[in-house]
Order: sequence, then C-alpha cells, then structure tokens
Amino acid sequence: MCADNRLPRGGTVWHAFSVYSGSVRLRLRPVPTPEDEEADVIERRRGTVWDDWGLLSYLILSYRRVRRLARRWWWLPGWAFAAVTQLPALLAVAWLVPAAAMLLAGRLLPLPMMIIFVPLAVALCYFALRRIPVRWPRFGDKDAPTGALVAVGAGMPAARRGGVPLGALLATVGIAAGFGVWQAFFGSQQVFAVGDPSVYLQYGYWIAEHGTARIPSSASAFGSVGGLVFASPGYFVPGVSITPSFLPGLPLVLAGGTWIGGIGGALLMPAVLGGSAVLSFGGLVGRLAGPRWAPVGALVLAVSLPELYVSRAPFGEPLVQVLLFGGLCLFIDSLGVRGGLLGGGLTLAGLGGLALGLTVLVDIGSLSTLLPAFPVLGLLFVARRPQAGPFGIGLFVGIGIGLWAGMALARSYLSTVSTELHVFGLCAAGFGVATALVAPLALPGARDRVRRAFRGRAHLVGLDGDVVSLPSLSSVVQWVGFALPVLALIGLAIRPYLQTVRGQTDPTLIRAVASLQRVAGLPVDGRRQYYEQSLNWVLWYLGVPAVLLACAGAAALARRLVRTVLPPGPSASAVPSASAVPSVEGRSSKVAARLWVLPFLMIAWSVATVLWDPAVAPWQPWASHRLVPLVLPGMVLLGVWVSSRLTARAVVLGASRWTVVLVGFCCVLALAVPPLVTSVNPGLVAKTSIGEHSSGLSKLVSRVRLRGVGASSVYDGSVAAASSLCTSIGTSASVVFVSAATAAEFAPVVRDLCGQPTASLAAGSLSSAAVEQVVTAIERTGRRPVLLGPSKSGLSFFGVVPRRVVSLRTSGDPEVLAGPPAGPWPVSYTLWMASPLASALRSQASVGSSGAWNG
Repeated sequence: MCADNRLPRGGTVWHAFSVYSGSVRLRLRPVPTPEDEEADVIERRRGTVWDDWGLLSYLILSYRRVRRLARRWWWLPGWAFAAVTQLPALLAVAWLVPAAAMLLAGRLLPLPMMIIFVPLAVALCYFALRRIPVRWPRFGDKDAPTGALVAVGAGMPAARRGGVPLGALLATVGIAAGFGVWQAFFGSQQVFAVGDPSVYLQYGYWIAEHGTARIPSSASAFGSVGGLVFASPGYFVPGVSITPSFLPGLPLVLAGGTWIGGIGGALLMPAVLGGSAVLSFGGLVGRLAGPRWAPVGALVLAVSLPELYVSRAPFGEPLVQVLLFGGLCLFIDSLGVRGGLLGGGLTLAGLGGLALGLTVLVDIGSLSTLLPAFPVLGLLFVARRPQAGPFGIGLFVGIGIGLWAGMALARSYLSTVSTELHVFGLCAAGFGVATALVAPLALPGARDRVRRAFRGRAHLVGLDGDVVSLPSLSSVVQWVGFALPVLALIGLAIRPYLQTVRGQTDPTLIRAVASLQRVAGLPVDGRRQYYEQSLNWVLWYLGVPAVLLACAGAAALARRLVRTVLPPGPSASAVPSASAVPSVEGRSSKVAARLWVLPFLMIAWSVATVLWDPAVAPWQPWASHRLVPLVLPGMVLLGVWVSSRLTARAVVLGASRWTVVLVGFCCVLALAVPPLVTSVNPGLVAKTSIGEHSSGLSKLVSRVRLRGVGASSVYDGSVAAASSLCTSIGTSASVVFVSAATAAEFAPVVRDLCGQPTASLAAGSLSSAAVEQVVTAIERTGRRPVLLGPSKSGLSFFGVVPRRVVSLRTSGDPEVLAGPPAGPWPVSYTLWMASPLASALRSQASVGSSGAWNG
C-alpha cells in the first residue's frame, strides 16, 4: 500500500516511501525512460539482432532487463538483506523454545518436534519479515531516515543511494556460505578428546536417541560390588543418574543433526552454525556501518582463527553469536518500523529480546553479556518507545527459559561456577542501580532539569576581571567517553609489565600448565593464569591495525553517543535563529546513534570484563574461545565502522573516486590480512610439486603450504574408531575401565554412543582381587564383563589374551602458552580390551597371580 499518493504538477506520479518494505507495493506502472524504450526496441527486433550478434545480443538484452527490474524493485535487495540476516536467529528461536520444553519434560522426540518447529518457524518468519527496513540511517547520511518523496519515473535515485547494493548482499551470503563449506571440509571429529566439544557431541547424541538429559548410571549392571566410579570429566553424578556439565542449548541443535544424519550429521552442525553466525554478523555490520561494509565485516570475522576454531567442533559460541547478532538485528530493525502488534516494530522488538535472552540457554556466561540491556530498557521506557514492553518481555522470557533449564538439568554444573555467578550478581546490582537512576527521567520535568544541568556553563571571574566560561558538564562527559577507550587500551598494553596473574587452584590445570611450560622452555609456575596477556591474545588473532581502529571507533562513538543523549549548550556567541530547523543530517545522525546504543554498551562491557578476567585455561587456541561471542566481533565491528567513516570523510573532502577506493582497500587489507596469516600460517616447502618446465610463478605457487590451524582438519578417523570400538564391545556388556586416565577419554563414548553401562575402578582398588570381584558380580547379573585399559600388559595380568580395539594416530588441537598456534599437534589413541570370565580369574589367582595392580 503506497502512502501519500498525489499528483503534482506536470502529471508525474510521486510516492512517499517508508524505510520498511511492507509499504512498498507499487500499483502504477512507472513512466518509461529512454533506456526502457531502447530496450523495448531491441526486444522487438530480437530476431534480427539475434541473427546478427547471437550470444552478445542476448547478454545485452538480459543486462538491460536486469537494470529495469532493479529500478522498479529498488527495495528488494534491502529487504532480502534484512530477511536473510534475521533468518538464522528466527530459526534458532523456533527450534530452541519447543525443544527445551520437551527436554524438560523428558519427551524430546523427532516427529513431535518437527510438527511444532515447522509451523512455528513459518509463523515467526511471516510476522517478522512482513515489515522490515530496507535501509538504515548512518552518521552524516543526508537522506531522510523516515522516507523521502521519490519520483518513480526518475528511477528513485535517493532510495537507491540509501539502499543495499545487490553486490553487497550476494558477497555477504557468499562469504557466509563459503565459510560453512570450508569448516565442513576441515571439520573436527573430536569424539575421544576430553573437553567441551566431545561432551557437547555426546550430550546431543544421547538426547537425540533417548529424549531425556538424564543418563542412567546403571549401577545394577555391575551387581552389588563397590569401589566403582561412574563420573567422568564433563559429567556429574548427583544421584542415580549422570548429568552433563553444560546447558542444553547446543545439544538440542546437535540432536537435530543426529536425527538427520547420525553422528556425522551432528558433526556438520558446527559448520552450519558458524556460517549462520558470520551471516548474522554481516547483517549487524550492514545496519550499523553501512551495507557496503557488510561483506568486509563478515570476511574479517570468517578468517580469524578463534572463529575458525569454534566453528569446526561442537562449541556453544557460534550458537550464542547467532542468537546475539540476530537479536541485535531484530532490535535495531524494530526501531525503524512502525506498526501493530503483529507484523510491526513490536513483533521485531519482542523477538529480538527473546533471541538475546535465549543465549543463556546456551551459555550461562551470557548473563554478563546481557547486563547492559537493562539500562537500555529503562531508557526505552523513559523515552516512551512502544518497543520497550515487547523487548523487555522477550528478554525476560528468554533468560527465564535458560535459567529454568539450567536449574532443572544442570544444577551440579551451576554449583561449580558459583563464584562467577556471585560476581555476576554484584555486577547485576550495579546495573540495577543505573537502571533505577534512569527511571526518574520519566517524570515530566525531570528530563528538562537534567538537560539544563548538563548544558549549563559555569562562569568565573578572573583576577583581571574577565569572565571565563567553563565547559558544560555535557562537554566534559563527552571527552571522558572519548578518553576512556584510549586509556583502557594503554592500561591493558602495560599490564604484563606491572602484574603477573596467579591463582589457579585446580590440581589438574596446575599440572597441565606446568607441563606445557616445560615443553616451551618457560619458567615453571603451574599456578600462573596468563590473564595479563589477554590483550596480546587479541593482537595475535586480529592484528595491531584492527585493534587501533577499534579503539579509535570506540572513542569516536562514545563521544557521539554522549553528544546525542546530552547535547552541549549553545556557546556564548551563538545567536539562535527563530527560523532554524534541524537539518536532515542531524536527524539521521541522531537516529543512527540510537541504533548504536545497545550494541556499543554490550561490546564495551564484554571487552572490559573478558579481557580483565578471561576465566579460562590459558593455552591457545583453547583460551581464544572466550573471545569469540562478542570481544573479537565487537572489535571488528568498531574497526569496520571507522573504516567506513574514513571513506565517507574522504568523499566529503572532495577526494577522487579512485582515492576513496584506495582508502577503503587499505582499510580492508589492514583488517583482513593479519588474522588470515595467523589462521593459515602460509609457508614454502623446499621442492616444487610440478615439472621443471613450468613457469616460475607456477613453481612458486606449488611450494606454498597452508600449515595453520585454520587450514587443517583435526581428529580425523575418530568417528570410525568409535564405531569400531562399539562393534568390538557388542551388546549386553558391562564395561569396566582399569585406568582413570583411559576412562576420562573413552568412558563417555562407550556410555553415550555405544549405549553400554560404564564404570571405572576407584583409585584405591586396583588389584586382581578387586577385578575378580567386579567380574563375578557382573556375571551374576547375566551380563558380559568387558575390561578396557591403555596397554596389553595391563590387561594380560588377568590370564586372558587382550586385543587392541582402538589404534588411531591423527592430529589434534595444539596447546601453546606464549603465542598463537602454528599448526596442529600429533595425537594418538590406543585402547585394549579383554573379556575375562570369573572362573579364569580364580584359576589365575590360585597359581599365585594375585597382588597389587601393576597396570
């Protein structure tokens, strides 16, 4: 439905187009232009031209048709850009909400899940994508943010200038798709390794097969014998069942992959989530820095090593990014759309808050990331924005779902992070106070009094009688906001010279850090946490230019945002004009500042808290996953925004087109090249792999090798080895590990993937008598005892001939303390199996083979 249709002088039809695509439904055919008439002539003479020029005529005709369609449907690329970057978050919300409810009920089944998911996803997409913006205001944008009168016959040049170029849309989607394909090709089969990915994978496989998060310990399968341990790293045994030590957000998505393609389908989901995260981030960059810079932001994030690392194995960070970036996109779009409850800004605001809140269902640490949303919510209520209510409701509902699932399914895990939750409570109290201070501004005269207080300028009389005007409080706050990012960067840069962070208390981590220090030739201090090096971690993965650009962007944005909220008062020499009206550029900059408030506060808070206390094991690239949700993307976003402003400034200063292109190209290289080099670690081999008669360039290219973690697959062959292990164990088996270290690597695989009861011998009961007692108890239950150990000699002690069931040599993730990882490390997995009988053990004991355990 076209708004404000009228017939001006000259008979040309004009339309007032709003920024959201729901208003763009043209009913009138546009006035033909000379180009259209020329295309019609060519089309009428197509037979003659086709005979004379063949394919060239067809290409020219197709190009002209595309240009005509582009003029008529100028808003379509912008609508498609907004829709495709919102879509991952909408699908994630439609999947996680019913899946979490069904898992809490212990009835997660594929058919009911699909019956609920498909209609819900269609409904969410319909109501969210009905009316969405096709362009977004930017700082210094001279196009009106809420619409402009556009002559259809003139081709709508103003709208096209403010819209999304088709090339930017295709490039952003192409980069995200290419990233997903790359990650699928270099995927990680982290099945045996001890860590978050293997636990997530087995968790997702278990709930896909059984529909519940409770894993029975099956103690009855081992008889009434004692001295058995059912817990393993990543799992807790709070009672008669075993619970994984993570929230169920990512496992619910992995369960969907398992239903589609088994364990292989689950291992492909990280690549899908990673590509979706890059796409959503490109949408956020396009909304805040300009659509033409969306591919740049997506590219820089895609080539960074931490993003590559977490998107090829089951990590929760890519799913957090999908919900976080998609939620911010939905919230930003809601501020530019007017409409009712369904199909308008209120719907977008509610879905944006729900997507942001559901990040807690994936990672409990997202509670800290969401804290800045509460003061922003207070500001929305103060400003009487209609989006405040739906956004707040959606945010609290999403957080409530995450906390409910955590308390019901992962209470033991939450108890292990109680210290972090206490710190979060203190931070939440601080943000609550800030929100409470914002609330009085809703009173009629409070805002005016506060504005006058910040605009007022104090005057002092000097010794010589001259009156000196002091800066207003608003100006002081602006320059404080400008200086804080610079001072923070300087403080983090000099922190390693002033502080050495120690405080590790976990004995396992202390031994691991000390071992890595010995390997690297560093001073051995297992209690050291290396948190003072957090800025160096960012420099390793993004490079110095990106960090400097991000700091400049944070400083400039902080000053702009404060200036928008608290504009400075007029100078003493300023004489206001009665006929003065706010400029279009000023209105556009104010709207752009409103769009930036929530993303900027979340980025600033996350960067400050994570870099000060990463709360993670310090070896790389493992520690880099703490930077993935918002620290690295936030810095990339700020760096890209500064680059866009530099090119815009070059245009304002009258620079030539090629100069502007050169400035933009240099910014792209500065942002993309350092992380790319760190990720792929290119190098040259001594000999070429082609013939001696090839060209010099071909020989040089053939010598290039990509040795980095980003261009290497890890843990290959693990799925096949796990399948062979399950086949070797068979059915109706009760599996006992004779080594705690071996149980840590293989017990979850046997229990979750093979579906057999699993336990390990306690540390104080490793003797042949204890093993005989366990085997006898298992046989009495009617099951078959299976012993697993790390070596042949360890199992030969029981008078049976063991056989090797796992022998895998592959590459794995490196563990580096003093720099970025240069490439994967070799790893190997070996497992031996024996199926003894109690009678054989008793006969072996009768000849004097009992005694202390020597395995």
